[in-house]
Amino acid sequence: MRPLVSILASPTISRPQSMASTQPMLLIANHISTFDAPLVYQALPFKIRSRIAVAMSGEMLDDYLHFRNAERTTVKAPFFLPGPIIYTLLTALFNVFPLPQLRDFQRSFAHAGEALDRGYNVLVFPEGTRSADGTLARFRAGIGLLVKESNAPVLPIATLGLGELKTRQRGWFRSGTLQVRVGEPIVFDPGESEAAITARLHQAIENLMH
Repeated sequence: MRPLVSILASPTISRPQSMASTQPMLLIANHISTFDAPLVYQALPFKIRSRIAVAMSGEMLDDYLHFRNAERTTVKAPFFLPGPIIYTLLTALFNVFPLPQLRDFQRSFAHAGEALDRGYNVLVFPEGTRSADGTLARFRAGIGLLVKESNAPVLPIATLGLGELKTRQRGWFRSGTLQVRVGEPIVFDPGESEAAITARLHQAIENLMH
């Protein structure tokens, strides 16, 4: 995957010089397109990117698994033959697990906690939806709860440039405008509230984007 990202996107990567990971982390990033996860992988050193579990919309995964088009623009999804194939590729290549937006949060949080316990870094997109133009949306409150329950360091990552390409309906093929910026890991005090954690994480991504 990484050679393809280099050829197709050639993103500019900026990250701290020392990225030694001593324990599993929660990785958070802004969400713009289906290409976000590959770009995040591209920006991380081997020790981190080789052990990542990616949280993805449970509703989208369920659509693909049951022959529905998760990219549908209408409420009623048409029959989508490649759905189970896409589901299999996502789960096999990117180690994806479902993070539902509407129900069963605790089950997914438990799965994320188990992944961290087994030494995996867990990638989450806290906005819970893709931005139409690259603007950072409000984070869902669940990210604060996940951080508090897992007590794991959080690594903020920002992708830039996809929003502009998306609004202009241009491809990302070697556009020369894509960037991925990796911040410093953030460790939270156990007594910090979920709301305060969510606000700090939102600010961390916003700072990377400017």
